[in-house]
Amino acid sequence: MEKKTECEIVQDLLISYSDEVLNKESKKLVERHLLECEKCQERLKEIKSETEKEKNQQKKEIDYLKKIRLKNRVKSIFGSMLILVVIFVGWYLYKFSILTGLAKKAEKQLESENFYIESIGTLGTDGEVGYSKTWYKDGKYKMFSYIEKDEKMTQTFETRYGNLRENTKEEYFVNEQEKKVRKEKLTYEIDKYQFSGVGNPIWLSNNPYYIRFRLGAPFYTKISKDHKEIGRLYYVLDLGDGKQWVDMDTGLPIMIFGYRSDTEYYKNTKIPLKKSEGISEYHYEFGNVTEEDVQMPDFEGYEIEEYDWQEEIEKLVKEHEKNS
Repeated sequence: MEKKTECEIVQDLLISYSDEVLNKESKKLVERHLLECEKCQERLKEIKSETEKEKNQQKKEIDYLKKIRLKNRVKSIFGSMLILVVIFVGWYLYKFSILTGLAKKAEKQLESENFYIESIGTLGTDGEVGYSKTWYKDGKYKMFSYIEKDEKMTQTFETRYGNLRENTKEEYFVNEQEKKVRKEKLTYEIDKYQFSGVGNPIWLSNNPYYIRFRLGAPFYTKISKDHKEIGRLYYVLDLGDGKQWVDMDTGLPIMIFGYRSDTEYYKNTKIPLKKSEGISEYHYEFGNVTEEDVQMPDFEGYEIEEYDWQEEIEKLVKEHEKNS
């Protein structure tokens, strides 16, 4: 076998020399030879140039792979976000459609100019139950309320009369036991929907905050279906601080739980003795109210007092300004 020349030996070592992996003796040999041999110097330059090209190519490939990975990651994140958005929008529209549907059904029911509403509700921890009855016919209305404890009437509220179709904007509060009438001028607008008991989250379109609450209600209202206890299908609308049982067919409330509570404490302590959550039940009838039901009684022999809330408010303001 032909013996290799020193140039051939050095050129065999140039790649390892360029990569800086030679041992000390071989490195000295190559460097000593390079000082005198231009051919090997040129070959070393070629090797370094090729190595640099390979590194640049590898860098380009790595950068390309990084871009591909980044694009795939962005696509994956965007896809996941899109799925979440679709789920959220579907969840929101589902609840929005239910609440809007119930509100429209309730409004349809209350388009009637003839209805009777009765509500029964607990008032506190001492067993008191409040009753409220409302008759409405063609703009005329009568409202009667009383409190019952241990199956005995303990307090009777005044019977309230009014006529939404009159421009006088007056209401009459009649105490038939004491033969007294308080005639009040209304300082606010009133309509028949205010007698209905239909409230948050089934906001009716006459409510000034209708849009805000209708759009916001799906976010904080839990909705479930049931047919137990009452015997017909209804939605349970849970707002966290209270619940509403709403008839699926009419959109009207059947029962409302929560929204108010009453706690009785041990004497001179903050230790709760009894706690009562407010419960109200509603009953509706349509088309059965007669003129006699909403007719104001003859006030002959009654003591009549006229009361103007606006004047009273102005008096209070003047007194406050005077004292301050």
